[in-house]
Amino acid sequence: MVGKKLPFYAYVYYFFLIIATVIIAIPIVWMISGSFDRIYTFELPYPPRFFPANPSLFNYEMVLINMRIATFMTNTIIVTFFGVIGQLVVASLAGFAFSKGRFPFKAIILIIILSNLMVPIETRLLPLFMITRDLGLVNTHAGIILPGLLTNAFFIFLMKKFCDDLPYDLYESAVLDGARKFRIFAQIYLPLMGPALATLAVLEVMGLWNDLLWPMIVTNRIEMATLQVGLAMFSSGTDAIQHHAGMVSAASMMSIFPLAVVFACLQKYIVQSIAVSGIKQ
Repeated sequence: MVGKKLPFYAYVYYFFLIIATVIIAIPIVWMISGSFDRIYTFELPYPPRFFPANPSLFNYEMVLINMRIATFMTNTIIVTFFGVIGQLVVASLAGFAFSKGRFPFKAIILIIILSNLMVPIETRLLPLFMITRDLGLVNTHAGIILPGLLTNAFFIFLMKKFCDDLPYDLYESAVLDGARKFRIFAQIYLPLMGPALATLAVLEVMGLWNDLLWPMIVTNRIEMATLQVGLAMFSSGTDAIQHHAGMVSAASMMSIFPLAVVFACLQKYIVQSIAVSGIKQ
């Protein structure tokens, strides 16, 4: 059976889509090739070499020997895991409360929280650091996690908008049956928030995994450095071996791979979240 012929604009669309994909893929493929290439210079070969001329795991071995990659990876996993769990709890509870709850000054409180989105992060760094320091959380995992957990208004707004599209009849029926608010949230609404929570998790994992600025400010001990801080130290150090292009590429690949796996596993929930959020009562 012959399929329906595509219109001309579809061919144009796919053509530019392929071009954009190739442009985005070139530096990634170049980095992957460089990480497996036994390079004897301090720069990646130019013009780009998309297949290793001397395939080897030498760069990865040198990263494991010269860089505390296990420590950095462990710190990043701890920060990401507990940061995502905390964000799921805080954002889902707050979003449900602002969407279905009835309490005084709800609109004003919501405006105050959302106004946080209008303030650049750079203007908040000093007061956040002073509060973190006074609480004794410098050079701790909690010091890296808590400021982002308690000041991220976007996720609260995301969960509120998702809950707004869920039927309010479910809430009224549960109240008439004598259910308390937390039980209504946990047993009725929380299971329906799955797509939005998955989207939140993907965004938060990417944000925490790639965060450089705040961990660099709140930690000054190499034992507490996260992966991105470690990569920054590794690629900008004074030792000549730290500038080796193959090793930098290998270290970057080791930092990207876990994040790519998480995104590949959860990306379908992002599309599902967009589709479900469009369903009205």
